[in-house]
Amino acid sequence: MPLTTVRRRTLLALILALGFYALSDILLWQRIFEAHGLSAFDPEYQTGHIAILVGMMAVGAILLLDSGWWALWYQGALYTFAFGGVEDVLYYWLDGRAIPGLLPWLDRSRLIFVRPLAGHVTNIELLASAALWVTLWLSVLALGPGLLRLLVARQLSRA
Repeated sequence: MPLTTVRRRTLLALILALGFYALSDILLWQRIFEAHGLSAFDPEYQTGHIAILVGMMAVGAILLLDSGWWALWYQGALYTFAFGGVEDVLYYWLDGRAIPGLLPWLDRSRLIFVRPLAGHVTNIELLASAALWVTLWLSVLALGPGLLRLLVARQLSRA
């Protein structure tokens, strides 16, 4: 299968998985837990939400198995998008709401690299972190094969 087809298929799988992961967050958390005052069950919700993510990572990797290393790219990108701010941005975008000014529940996230010196994560820092991850993973998608060919060519020229 041509490399461009593999990369397109992998990117499409990532977009669909992330979109449905954010949609499940909206439907379960907001429409059920928040609407019915079930915040006391947040730990159970978070466990289930992570199980959904792990399942999406596993199914995606199996379906992309013939794509080689791109199956790992899919898993890495989906995980970091889910916990690095991209899913949070998508959550509010899909729901048609503005991102709140302060996001204290993200203070513990180790993948939100753009952090305040003091206080809670803000919407600006969330957007900056999401932009960082999107830029990083799309750069690997776009530039990775060319860089790999260059490294292999250098190794062959030395031999």
